[in-house]
Amino acid sequence: MIIRRVERGDIDHFVEIYIEAYRGYEEYAYTSLKDIRGYFKWLYGRDRDGFFVAEIEEPVGFSACDTNWFSSMERTKVAELHELFVRKEFRGKGIASKLMERSVEYGIERGRRIMGLWVGEKNEPAKKFYRKHGFRESGKMGKWVRMTRMLHDQA
Repeated sequence: MIIRRVERGDIDHFVEIYIEAYRGYEEYAYTSLKDIRGYFKWLYGRDRDGFFVAEIEEPVGFSACDTNWFSSMERTKVAELHELFVRKEFRGKGIASKLMERSVEYGIERGRRIMGLWVGEKNEPAKKFYRKHGFRESGKMGKWVRMTRMLHDQA
């Protein structure tokens, strides 16, 4: 498996895997092709150096870490993990963990001390995964739960 930075040409794989990954959790996802493609472009424009794809012959997962994000919750710039997902048949093989590790490394490279994310309140598998990677719940807004972890102790 390799992890590399996303390129514009990865958009079709992103859309396909995104739809599959959010099946059953559509209340937390974009559902129209136009919106998902727009989301890819937004992520690419926010911080393309922190937008990663895991490949095993072809793309199997994505993560998007935005180090330009100012978080009103933490009142500072953070490494915001906007997205992390893996194709269903490749789950449980450490791919999401490798994408997370690369995102954390990127946040540290960019001098961020905190990594944050929002996860759907009913998305228990995702919350369990994030807890395993050192995140703790730090707030709630509507159907979203805020989770954060410190990065400075990883340098």
